[in-house]
Amino acid sequence: MNGCDLDETSRSATEARLLGLEAERALASQAGDRTGDWVTSDPDCASERLFRNYTPHRMRVIGPPRDFRMRLRVGWSGSMALLRFNTGVELSQVPTGRFILVTTQVSGWSEIDTQGQSFSGGPGLMVVDSARSPVRKRFSADSERLHLRLGIAALDGLYERLTGKAPARPLEFAPCIRPETAMHARWQSVVRMVLSCTAPSAGHDSSPGPAPVVPDLLRRQLEETAMLMLLTGHEHSGTEQMAGTPAAPAPRHVRAAEEFMRANAGEPLTLAEIAEAAGVSIRTLTAGFRNFRDQSPMQQLRDIRMAAARDDLLQGTGTGGRGTGSVADIALRWGFGNFGRFAGDYRRRYGETPSETLRRR
Repeated sequence: MNGCDLDETSRSATEARLLGLEAERALASQAGDRTGDWVTSDPDCASERLFRNYTPHRMRVIGPPRDFRMRLRVGWSGSMALLRFNTGVELSQVPTGRFILVTTQVSGWSEIDTQGQSFSGGPGLMVVDSARSPVRKRFSADSERLHLRLGIAALDGLYERLTGKAPARPLEFAPCIRPETAMHARWQSVVRMVLSCTAPSAGHDSSPGPAPVVPDLLRRQLEETAMLMLLTGHEHSGTEQMAGTPAAPAPRHVRAAEEFMRANAGEPLTLAEIAEAAGVSIRTLTAGFRNFRDQSPMQQLRDIRMAAARDDLLQGTGTGGRGTGSVADIALRWGFGNFGRFAGDYRRRYGETPSETLRRR
């Protein structure tokens, strides 16, 4: 075990229990959605539902099977949920690379094995499932956990905006947010903020019924707040890069080349054309990109086109609403003629295939 172990008599435990009550109220207000509250006494059906909502896994009932009853209460477009089983259960989860899951224990007890570490705790224990790390979890019969799911593609994109470059490798987060720390308190605050936008407004209309739908813009802002807090306040594989000395401003010709590439990303640009637009030689341009962007101009152009293709995939259409929205059409529109290579590079960068992005638009 390690320093993540949590004494359930702590202040963090009390706060977590209160958080669980707030989550119960907020998610119950969305019961008008038929998929929002799901209950079963069949372990196979429970496992299938967890697979659909989260990741491939192996579920083993370790408590009295007759007491098994899974309740999954989901809200906030599937990104937030309360989960309990009513008997001891073990889950061995296989990562998909699509999202991270931050879990707050609101009642009962959990034991976690992941990334070569083991820890346990009661209410207040916070666990971060990285997108690419297997994890095994064991839950007590009275265990209930509050989940907040964040897409890895959006997380990587925010990291790139913060640092000026994509992660050198897929981000891996420390598996536990330590109790009685500033980050622990901040995460509870973020979750409360999300719950406050999920629950119906207090004091005006106490009649039963589903809560108003959270506007997409507000949802994206809250998700970005949560992701920003994780990236800046919690340890991960890119922490050192984020903490380093900010890079010196790129010279004018590098910035001019980037502006030209963004404005003409859909055209079959050559290195000579880019250098001419920037007003320097190919050699000077290449050296500038190596020194200030740690890549070649053509690699930067490929990144710009990849981001543009992702925007089209998320919209399911062409730029400005023109053109068809198939993966092949979008790839060709942005200069990716080798579909296999495009799909592979896209998945490494965004944690999902182009088809998966298109399906969730």
